[in-house]
Amino acid sequence: MGGSFTLPQKLQNQVCNDVVLTGRTFSGTEAKEMGIVLRSVPSRSMVLEESLTLAEQIVSSTSPNAMRETVKLLRAPYLGIMDAQLQLEAEAQARCFASEDFKIALASVKNKTLPVFD
Repeated sequence: MGGSFTLPQKLQNQVCNDVVLTGRTFSGTEAKEMGIVLRSVPSRSMVLEESLTLAEQIVSSTSPNAMRETVKLLRAPYLGIMDAQLQLEAEAQARCFASEDFKIALASVKNKTLPVFD
């Protein structure tokens, strides 16, 4: 949840449409090029080490209280807007889950076939 709020903010319109409407997967390198992630590492084995290095850089230079307050301030402009968007997502998902299309899609996953929608 939240992709319809965060992705349009991070990606150019065409890239966002491509990612969301096709549901395609992409590499960490491509995610970095698109602006979805800040960093990309060459292998999964390096993810934890790189994450811990970044965390250490963050916590070693700022007090915990100042960090909490800064994060709140950085998120504040989006909170009301994001809450409304999450509500819209939840309503859309409920309608989709109740649809005949959902049953067709679920059956196609179970049967490992492509869905055929009316």
